[in-house]
Amino acid sequence: MRCMIMHCDSPWTGCAGAALSVDYQGGDMLKGRKLLSILLALALAFALLGLAGCGSSSTTEKPKEEPAAAAGIKSVDDLKSGDKIGVQSGTTGEQWAKDNLAGKGIEVVPYDDILAAFSALQAGDVVGVINDLPISQDIVKDETRGLEVVQEIPTGETYGFSFNKDNTALRDAVNYGLAEVIASGEYNKIYTQWFGAPPASMPTATVEAAKPNSAPKTLTAGKIIVGSDTAFPPFENVEGAETVGFDVDLVKAIGQKIGLNVEFKTYKFDALITGLQSGTEFDMVASAMTITDERAKSVNFSNPYINSNQSLTVQKAQ
Repeated sequence: MRCMIMHCDSPWTGCAGAALSVDYQGGDMLKGRKLLSILLALALAFALLGLAGCGSSSTTEKPKEEPAAAAGIKSVDDLKSGDKIGVQSGTTGEQWAKDNLAGKGIEVVPYDDILAAFSALQAGDVVGVINDLPISQDIVKDETRGLEVVQEIPTGETYGFSFNKDNTALRDAVNYGLAEVIASGEYNKIYTQWFGAPPASMPTATVEAAKPNSAPKTLTAGKIIVGSDTAFPPFENVEGAETVGFDVDLVKAIGQKIGLNVEFKTYKFDALITGLQSGTEFDMVASAMTITDERAKSVNFSNPYINSNQSLTVQKAQ
């Protein structure tokens, strides 16, 4: 008896190749059947292997989205409908984005913490972040984030030092000192130290008051006590037991120009104006405070000491 068993290379192409054969005579049918069973099992195994090899996956890997910068986003004009922009809740940046981008179909995504917005940008959850320029510049200094500021968005925002309404002499002295620090080039050095690059635009500071002939009135003779929410780097922050930051170095430089030492006192931001009005807590406020008409009803502001336009930050091109 001769049994022919074809070897199948693929279950889809049919059987091909040489036939396996076994030749035996009727003298030992039992042995022949056993051998036939073995050969059939081998043929089945070959067929199953062919099926596995010829199979194909029905799933495909989703391509990664191209980073925002690589997609050519260099300004808000490059944003398109469906893009997502991260902002911090309750900020001028959020309001600007809603006023200028939401109507174009761009989704404005608010975050409680600005660092959360930048983390979302790193993760690709948003294509950009709209935020105060100085803060954005400080964040992108960390090169491991892979981010860059690509546009300064003029909004006319400025920060100012604030003073009790009854102490115009100190305000005028600080205005004089600020103008001197800017004119001497010290301002540029301090700014670059804390923000990693020279200012994109300079604040307008004019000498509106002559250099004081004597020290203005302060709570402590020879010293300006400065109220500040010291948890807002790089403007002010506590490291160890020392208060450091852009505001700190700038006010100290101003103090040198007008002959006064400087001491910072930590205060909650939303209580700074009340503390200043009391006349007993501190002489002035330096805390990245935006100059607004509403606040100006309660305090006197210095000349602007920093331009805080908005900015667009995206991922760096790979």
